[in-house]
Amino acid sequence: MTTVVPFKARGLRAVLRESLEQRIPMRFARERIQPGWIHGYVVGLSRDFCLIAEVGDAMRFDGYVVLVIADLSQVEEDPSREFVEKALAIRGEELAVPADFALDDWVSIAQSAMRHAPLVSINVVEDDAGEVSYIGQLAGIEHDALLLREVDPNAHWYPDTGDYGFEEIASIGFGTGYLDALWQVAGSPVDPLAPPARIDSRDRP
Repeated sequence: MTTVVPFKARGLRAVLRESLEQRIPMRFARERIQPGWIHGYVVGLSRDFCLIAEVGDAMRFDGYVVLVIADLSQVEEDPSREFVEKALAIRGEELAVPADFALDDWVSIAQSAMRHAPLVSINVVEDDAGEVSYIGQLAGIEHDALLLREVDPNAHWYPDTGDYGFEEIASIGFGTGYLDALWQVAGSPVDPLAPPARIDSRDRP
């Protein structure tokens, strides 16, 4: 029998710590950011962030996402825990923990993600659309923002960079099947970056 444990009954950090140490499949809600649940395993934890190995609907591991702990409105043991664990085992899916992954701030998170995958997804909150993803390679860092050279949905590289303020970022993802496929088609950008007349990527057509 599966026990669903809302974090408010025990303390959020205690639940996250227990799920990390015991490798419990969990589900995570961020009602202020996006409707629905994120399913997966906690594989990293700091004061402000948690690193999740996501489990997709096909019952396979599908990359990683770093969430802000303060954004979590609900954290529970997955009510289908028994099924999830058995399905992953039958499919030969093994939980992989990214080595030496820093969770200090968005800079260290983005740098760590780039060490483990060729593309990252910087997910920002936009008033009308909720969480919106911008995909590419970390191209630089400013005192209050990450600079990303982006690739579009047709796997074409933009010639310039977009900047994403730390206060706008809701999560950073990497290592998903979609990102891997996008990278396989796009490859490394062959043309140099345009001179630094940067634009905000949200202003792109």
